[in-house]
Amino acid sequence: MKNTFLSLVFIVLASASINAQIKEGAIIYDMKIEGFPPEQLAMMGDMESKTTFKNGKSLVEVKSIMFNQQMASDENGMIMLMDQMGNKIAMIQTKAELDQLTQSNYKPSDPKIEYRNEKKSIAGYECKKAIVTIIDEDKVENKIEIWYSDAFENPNKNQANVQNIINNIKGLPFEYSTTMGPMSIKMVAKEVSTAKVLDTVFNLSTEGYQIMTTEELKAMSGGK
Repeated sequence: MKNTFLSLVFIVLASASINAQIKEGAIIYDMKIEGFPPEQLAMMGDMESKTTFKNGKSLVEVKSIMFNQQMASDENGMIMLMDQMGNKIAMIQTKAELDQLTQSNYKPSDPKIEYRNEKKSIAGYECKKAIVTIIDEDKVENKIEIWYSDAFENPNKNQANVQNIINNIKGLPFEYSTTMGPMSIKMVAKEVSTAKVLDTVFNLSTEGYQIMTTEELKAMSGGK
């Protein structure tokens, strides 16, 4: 009886280990941009994005010839640093501020997620297909194809700053596209690490950066 009980305990622990999602690591994406004039795309050069994540925190880094951007976020808010050829700007927002911003702008309804049986390998991991359907501000239905790995926890799911297009996916997105006006960005994972991540990675310093509000940043870029 004792041996049987111990066997059951080991089986339960083994199953928990198998089913547990990886909550710590990093993923690097190739970024393909369309919608800009060819000369602008040539100036930007090759682009990549790296997402480092650990227990509900994430750091997204985007690098190109013309600019570097870092955004650290968790359930309490976000901090973003932008360096465009030496012009350094920072923006800090708490969860309350982000919630207020969301309420003052158009907020899409919760997306409909359809999980498909299709699978493919991306960056050495088996990924599954999901179709996310959202209704935009003009009442137009948009479908987004996402390939994700449920071996990893989705680091976006509890984040204050991420729109709900991908944060309800039950895994880490490995390939997807997003559209902003005439511009579209396709992200495809090319490298994945499950190494331990130091907590200090998410502590961004604003030293040397001009701190601006969302309104100031929009005004500077010609937005309303």
